[in-house]
Amino acid sequence: MRRRTIAITATALTLAASGCYRDTGAAGETAAPSGAPQQGLITNTPPGTGKVDRITWALYRGTTSIDPLTAGDYPEITVTSLMCESLFRQAPDGSVVSGLATALDFPDAKTAVLTLRDGVTFWDGSSMTADDVVFSIERNRDPKAGGYWAPVLNRVTSVEATGPRQVTLKLKQPDYWLRNVLSYMPGMVISKRYAEAQGRDYGTVKGGAMCTGSYKLGQWRTGDVLSVVRNDRYWNRAAAPLVRQIDFKGIPDEATLTAALLTGEVDGAYLELPLSTMDQVRASDAVKVYRGPSYLIDALIVADMGRGPLSDARVRRALSLAVDREAYIRTLYKGTAQPARALGTPGTWGYERAAFQSAWDALPAPKIDLEAARRLVQEAGAAGKTVRFGMSNEINKLATEANLFKTAAEKIGLKAELKAVSADAYSAFFLDPKARADVDGFFTTNYPNWADPGALYATLSIPGGPQDYGGYRNPDVADLLERARGAEDPGKRAEFTVQAQRALTEDMPWIPIVAPDTVLVLNAKLTGATVSSQHLFAPWADRLGGVG
Repeated sequence: MRRRTIAITATALTLAASGCYRDTGAAGETAAPSGAPQQGLITNTPPGTGKVDRITWALYRGTTSIDPLTAGDYPEITVTSLMCESLFRQAPDGSVVSGLATALDFPDAKTAVLTLRDGVTFWDGSSMTADDVVFSIERNRDPKAGGYWAPVLNRVTSVEATGPRQVTLKLKQPDYWLRNVLSYMPGMVISKRYAEAQGRDYGTVKGGAMCTGSYKLGQWRTGDVLSVVRNDRYWNRAAAPLVRQIDFKGIPDEATLTAALLTGEVDGAYLELPLSTMDQVRASDAVKVYRGPSYLIDALIVADMGRGPLSDARVRRALSLAVDREAYIRTLYKGTAQPARALGTPGTWGYERAAFQSAWDALPAPKIDLEAARRLVQEAGAAGKTVRFGMSNEINKLATEANLFKTAAEKIGLKAELKAVSADAYSAFFLDPKARADVDGFFTTNYPNWADPGALYATLSIPGGPQDYGGYRNPDVADLLERARGAEDPGKRAEFTVQAQRALTEDMPWIPIVAPDTVLVLNAKLTGATVSSQHLFAPWADRLGGVG
């Protein structure tokens, strides 16, 4: 299933007055973003110093594609981000810096010019050209290609190589989210020659891949371990990984994963879902548990804003007031999450942090107020009405969450039913309106694709957006987010986003529950992996190695 279904930088960049993003120098170790909801979060483990021949890394399931076009769930993006590089790169602290491109200029509001880095080569030694970049972006723009990313490139009308190291994009509207869009899968560059030769097999077990990263594809058999091996011809000699080979293994069962981590059969894992055995893992000397800032938000999605008790904002607010978030954090997350005031949590503040901090502080802190919640239910005329929550007993998080909301609903005068489906069938709530018609709400662990709350808000607030599940319609919110996308000045961009956030928090088309941390479990003999949501979109193991 796609990532949202269970949810599905070395240099700093500044915005010059000319509208040009350019390198300004090397960045060092970064701390947790200002305003992180809890202290003690880090963005990186200390760099490794010793060479390591081979390690095993766990994913919650096996990898099905390594094509950026169709890499949309945790296993695919975690693996692909080690091998393929984007035009701009997300740093561990959420900022966006140069990657395969060194600059993005806007000579006018509807023209964007990429300056490409010299000396970049693919795994086979061939040079990356402007034609490769054009080809890669155009694949993602094509809605017929079957990829995920055409909507985020919908303001681009043409892409053209206008020099040996220059690509020009024409826009139908100003788009100052573009640099961010090009900092993850839509901005990853693949070899045009190789991809055209492989056709539909590109990115599969049969067709393989051809990228520019510090790791390249090793052995991969259908249903088996996928291995990446160090690219000893990597164009960036300043980043030479210490680990020669990483074997990625799908382990869906948490008891099996726990045993594998504690015995050393598995050397590391980013915990995409909360681990009920976390206390046991923490107590072991064999591994270390790290927590870092995260883009993640755990939330309830209202399935249809036009029907059922949850169609009334008062009932949504009442339900939020009745949920025991602290108990949920203790029971499920084992302390690796914080109550969320909004969907755009502190880990997503990749720019204008002071503005987002101030806006966050102005929002009411989540608290239980059953008396106020009951009044809201009565005012809405919803007392005694039934709310149906979609869930799966096969996924511990969903079962725990659904029962939490059932208890909350019953405490404030509502009735509650749980619509249980299989783990595989749960994705239908995100993909099929007919499945959503059977429930009033369902649960997600979601995130924006770069560190900006607006990137998440747009997906659910702009009509026809990729996460327009419940038909939420607030023209003012949609307009504010469109204006944020078209604002060159970061301060204005944040201002529009904050205004949209304020209305979204009042309307609650999604009810924010908690903000999970990035959780990394790593063999005690290893260090150097990223500890933030950057591991989803950029190389996270280049500094991984043995403990000195």
